Amino acid sequence: MKVTKREQVLLGTLLIVLLCYGFYKFVYMKQSQKITELKASRDTYSQKWELAKSKIASESERKDQYKVLNSKILNATGMLFPSIEQEKIIVILDKMLKDSNLQADVLAFSEASSGNNVADTTKTVTNESKNTTNALDKLVSDFNGTSKTNTSNASSSTSDSKIVGAYKTEVTLNFKGVYDELISFIEQVEDYDKKIIINSISITGAEGSEVSGTIILDFYSVPKLNNNDVLKWDYVKPSGNENPFFQSPTTSSINNETITKQDGTAVTKDETAAATDDSKSDFVLYAKPKTPDLHTVTIEKGKDESKLSYIYADNAGVELVEFYFTQVGTKYYYKYKTSKGTYPKDFSKPIEFVPIGNNIALDIFSQKRGLYSDLSGVNINITNDTDKKVDVDILDDDKNKPRVKILKQIGDISVVRNYIQYVNK
Repeated sequence: MKVTKREQVLLGTLLIVLLCYGFYKFVYMKQSQKITELKASRDTYSQKWELAKSKIASESERKDQYKVLNSKILNATGMLFPSIEQEKIIVILDKMLKDSNLQADVLAFSEASSGNNVADTTKTVTNESKNTTNALDKLVSDFNGTSKTNTSNASSSTSDSKIVGAYKTEVTLNFKGVYDELISFIEQVEDYDKKIIINSISITGAEGSEVSGTIILDFYSVPKLNNNDVLKWDYVKPSGNENPFFQSPTTSSINNETITKQDGTAVTKDETAAATDDSKSDFVLYAKPKTPDLHTVTIEKGKDESKLSYIYADNAGVELVEFYFTQVGTKYYYKYKTSKGTYPKDFSKPIEFVPIGNNIALDIFSQKRGLYSDLSGVNINITNDTDKKVDVDILDDDKNKPRVKILKQIGDISVVRNYIQYVNK
């Protein structure tokens, strides 16, 4: 059979159409479907990647927010005792009485109780009641990882009464002395670095300026996170004569430890402690090692109950801090900054302040270095453009590898570095 040229063209066209249809049906459609699925998968993974990037980017911010929150908790509870322990309270009050020369005949304690007055922690100055549980204690224990489950008491836990809030105890003092001694005692209570509330005072006058009466003091405590605010004992092993009843009129205090300043001047430990009372600080800087919970650098204005002047920095290495003190007429102004923040926020507008003493007091509380990886520190530049001297007191710094360095000083500035262990009053 002879195929014409026209038929050949038609057969060729049919063959091309069949090939195109087969390619479209069995190749293009399958590949197109795979491309669509891959695009959908790409979009899904792209969304996951963007979410992962946002989480990674916000991780450092969340850590910083956590440290700021932790610092705020410590600042808010720092004025309270970490626990109510009668022995330590007695030591504190005994020192105040001796320093003021006020005589106290009776020292009575009330039972420690919760702040919400739902239940008393009967005879539990160490907060170890068996029949009551404090929710705040449990929260702190869970945070510190020290909570324990007692299966033997599980059946009776439902009957235990729960209390929430700070612990409180009242101390009653029956005193006698002269009026000035009473005022001195009250001033010591007000200036103590932990909050002691004078609940009430009853005074009866006697001959001359002598007075007697009763004073009731309230002590509050909350358990602290990380056990980082444990009330310390300033105890030194006694030394001297073996006979405790023999007293030499020339005997000096065994705790009067001598400390050498940078300029070679010798001062006593008592003089240094008095000079570094944080209630008399115009500005305070804390330099600490790198930890997951707290910042390495914290700066604050002394006695700032609003906490607005607090700025932080968290640097595993060395952080640069700058202080500026200026004077306009008889008014004094300040501002300071770290790599993470400034105070005030508008750094071009310093804030007015009134120095507490004759000079401007900047107290720096450092810590001894731990492991070799502890490289955090602070370099400080100070510019003093006032007619007052800036007294910089650095406490408890590392003697071999100081954590705090004063790099640049402009104006009248005095730096004292004390390599001693700071102990709460």
